[in-house]
Amino acid sequence: MSVPDLVVVGHLARDLAPDGSYQLGGTVTYAALLAARMGLRVGVLTSAPQPDVDALAALDSHIDIVAVPTLTATIFENHYSAGQRVQYLRASATPLTSAALPPAWSATPLALLGPIADEIAPNLATGWTSVTQVGATPQGWLRRWDATGRVWPRAWDDAAAVLPNLTALILSVEDLAIAAGAADGEAIVREWAMTVPYVVLTAGPQPARLWVHGIEAPPVPTIPVAEVDPTGAGDCFATTFCLALRRTGDPLLATRLAHRVAAWVVRAPGIAGIPSTAQLQSWDLGY
Repeated sequence: MSVPDLVVVGHLARDLAPDGSYQLGGTVTYAALLAARMGLRVGVLTSAPQPDVDALAALDSHIDIVAVPTLTATIFENHYSAGQRVQYLRASATPLTSAALPPAWSATPLALLGPIADEIAPNLATGWTSVTQVGATPQGWLRRWDATGRVWPRAWDDAAAVLPNLTALILSVEDLAIAAGAADGEAIVREWAMTVPYVVLTAGPQPARLWVHGIEAPPVPTIPVAEVDPTGAGDCFATTFCLALRRTGDPLLATRLAHRVAAWVVRAPGIAGIPSTAQLQSWDLGY
């Protein structure tokens, strides 16, 4: 088994529509497709039923998938009213641990941990060789659900076990508010920035905040666009940031490039918003 340019970890998701149909989602879907369209060989470590695995693999030949067997997919159902979302987790696939990581993949130059339902064990932040840079989006570590499946915020209990092993942490202001709870979110993100070399805090259309080895850089403006669907924009932002940081070593440039890709993603619904290979090449992102 060859070593991918990028390994993405997390569950594929089925996002249910009101009519009972679904589309493929989850951080791994958006991250893998974006990186593959950049011409990179991508490894996906997930747990999903075979039809979902086949559906992702069919979207791009640059994607290799290792799927832990499962009896069910991870299934989300979202209800929107007055701009607010109520989310339900209807089912969850098998949790992921470092035991599922192919040994050859541990030497990848870059790994991105993208949990969506608290499915990634903390030991997957440590299952890599010394040459691997590890990025993470913590959204899925900040979710719990009750007996009805309704999703609620929760504290990030495993943060202390994960953060010291990361190269980059990319999160939103909503993620930070959940992680902070009643505590001081500003103090928490600054504390994390003293542990993780690169921390990016996004805020939708507002400028992103960036910390480099504990020092906050100037805010990085977004690109104004007419938003159609924000789904996947944060995942594509995180993927672009990690890839560009690895390639250029310049976190400010990586943030600007991430904004550019995310601004394109929100212009269309779902994976239809991911830029094409031709579009990515025209932007000269370095891939």
